[in-house]
Amino acid sequence: MASLPARLAPVPTVLATSARAPSMVAKSAPAESLTAEAQPADSQPDTSPAVRAVPRRHLHAVPPPGPARISTVPRPAAPVPLAPVPAPLPAAALDIPPPDLSVVRLLAVYSYEILDGSRAVGQLGGWITREVAEHLTARRAARTERRTLTRDTRRSVPVPGPVHLSRPSPLVTEVTIILTTPARSTAVAMRLEYLRQRWRATTLTVL
Repeated sequence: MASLPARLAPVPTVLATSARAPSMVAKSAPAESLTAEAQPADSQPDTSPAVRAVPRRHLHAVPPPGPARISTVPRPAAPVPLAPVPAPLPAAALDIPPPDLSVVRLLAVYSYEILDGSRAVGQLGGWITREVAEHLTARRAARTERRTLTRDTRRSVPVPGPVHLSRPSPLVTEVTIILTTPARSTAVAMRLEYLRQRWRATTLTVL
């Protein structure tokens, strides 16, 4: 019986080994169980939506606007419309004689007297057009009003000087004549056109 305790001596060692087994098992447990144990009991998993990362946009400096550029390239010129070619004159028009110089002098003197108030416009008859008659009537009214305001009652008889003729075409004659009075000299310019088988003043100006 005294030798029995000697045989049972190793038992505590075995028990101690078995008592260490739980700690070894705990050490060999996976990391997930350790993480679960480290979290508090009342914590819940995060259910908030994931935030998408927005890439940054690179901003570049914009230079200030410079002066407007003016194009130096010449633009093509617009086509110039051509003047219509006049129809050829009949052969009879080339034989029209120039206006009589005596008639031209009378036209100049009568025009001056109409503006002076000593002759009526109707006395020129068919030697002037309707537009010329209206022009002389308007000029006469303006000059009569001026003479009334200045109380100028003088009347003068002009003396015609040399006549200068120019024929741009066989049917047109341009005339310039100088009228001389004791007070002053006056120039008369007119344009005569061959209308209805006679010369007529289509433009008449007493300067």
